Amino acid sequence: MAKIYQGKVSVYSNSNKQLVVKPDDSGNFNHENVSELYKTMLTLGKKHKMEVKVFKPENETNCDTPLLMADRWGKPYIALLPERKAPGAVKVTVQKLA
Repeated sequence: MAKIYQGKVSVYSNSNKQLVVKPDDSGNFNHENVSELYKTMLTLGKKHKMEVKVFKPENETNCDTPLLMADRWGKPYIALLPERKAPGAVKVTVQKLA
């Protein structure tokens, strides 16, 4: 299961003409300003004609919330996931059936 990446990151280009995030102690971005990071990556992608590498689930249609996640080896990546409601915001009704 993926976790939120806690360190700082910067935007880099790889050999496949893709923009990716990599750990950087002097980076300007972290999990708190990931939406700014995503917007920066989109503008850099248009400017340099490069693909922005993000994870987006195939079966989800309204994935618009960027999150800075860590894979199983601790490397950071950006995931576009549906917005989740806070616990307790959704009322669950339970009915006794038998």
